Amino acid sequence: MIVAVDTGGTKTLVARFNDNGQPEQIIKFPTPKDIEQYIQRVTDQIHLISGDSATTLSVALPGVVHDGVAVWCQNLNWQNVPIRQLFAKNFPNANIIVANDANMAGLASMHRLDKLPRCGLYITIGTGIGTSLILNGVLDKSLNDCEGGHMMLSYGGRTLSWEQIAAGRVFYELFGELSKETSLKVWSEIAKRISVGLQPLIAFTQPDVIVIGGSIGSFVPHFTDILSGLLAENLPAAIAVPKIASAPKPKEIVLYGCYDNALAYSRQN
Repeated sequence: MIVAVDTGGTKTLVARFNDNGQPEQIIKFPTPKDIEQYIQRVTDQIHLISGDSATTLSVALPGVVHDGVAVWCQNLNWQNVPIRQLFAKNFPNANIIVANDANMAGLASMHRLDKLPRCGLYITIGTGIGTSLILNGVLDKSLNDCEGGHMMLSYGGRTLSWEQIAAGRVFYELFGELSKETSLKVWSEIAKRISVGLQPLIAFTQPDVIVIGGSIGSFVPHFTDILSGLLAENLPAAIAVPKIASAPKPKEIVLYGCYDNALAYSRQN
């Protein structure tokens, strides 16, 4: 049995997947920033939904991951935390896979589009901003550590990271809870803030499609036209504006990526 864990800067999702690749049960809870509390809380939820049947634990983290170690997860204040080793103490008989959340979501998103793009740029906008670049359906290992959310940009007369400009938590602080009733004026401001980071990424990578996930992903249809217009105005004429799409199941797409990664691991081992 595959159990997927989507660790976010604010919330964590734990899901048990069936043999058809569908989550049978999803549990959501606030992410503990204390690492011992995090390991114990996740462990308890895994036992709750799977008992002792978990054969593979596929974990996604919001930051840089090397060989099962959370090298840097800024929004959780984790540095060099041996996540795989800590989970192995509680699940000694399970395969434990640890990866970056945006990489997992990017792979899952591109493979669930109607047509696999030559170059797909995935952006997750939640507590922070994560990025991944998927080339012909594959994440090159040399791109594993891409952290577009930490690009430093000029905005409003200040030098800020893209996360400080356009993360989901910033939108919440500025506009409150977003919904279908949110005004066009607000969506215009959100599109403007997102476009500031997308412009250099598009110019550099020239993707065929941009997929947006995370808490903002489900609202993409509300600002797609505005965002595309801003990009068309500000990109060089020779660079085409890519298609912009919402991730399939944007709030759960990381879980699906964890599942896909677990399947790939089992085929390789």
